[in-house]
Amino acid sequence: MSQEKISSPHWTAHTSDHEINEQNNEICISAKALNIIWGNDNRYWQWTSLPHNEINFSVGAELLQVNWIEVTGKLDFSRFKSTGEHEIVYLLKFKVDAFGWHSSPIKFKVMTSDGKETVHAEILEHYRKVSDNWHEIRGGKFMVPSGHHGAVHFGMYETESEWWKGSMILGGVKIRPTKAP
Repeated sequence: MSQEKISSPHWTAHTSDHEINEQNNEICISAKALNIIWGNDNRYWQWTSLPHNEINFSVGAELLQVNWIEVTGKLDFSRFKSTGEHEIVYLLKFKVDAFGWHSSPIKFKVMTSDGKETVHAEILEHYRKVSDNWHEIRGGKFMVPSGHHGAVHFGMYETESEWWKGSMILGGVKIRPTKAP
């Protein structure tokens, strides 16, 4: 009897250096460096090539359809060049046939190692109406401490409704200072 590795239906972040790039005092984290529930099941999500002239990432996660969105990430403060307030921005594109974004708000959460947490919810329908454009959707703010100890945990969620959503591409996440250095 052979023992085969059982594959999880969930995508686990690949946090190798080529997936996290620092440019213009921003930390850019590709979709492959994030955890995506159902992201390893091609009935719900697929990896798609992205044109280099559109976005800093070569591969994005295309949401085909789900009724449970949970995309999370973590970044150690030691990766940051500067201290102070930073923001997380999700890079999303909605395809022409995108659906389900009009009734269920997406929650964006940010939590730091010291237990400080911010949560806000947003209906993404107005972004969907401008299809095939990349949108920078704010995911929240947090403080990087002077000692650079700890980490920031972040995520986008819609786990409370049974409303199906689809035809959205997640390019990745940018983390940047809220004020120029």
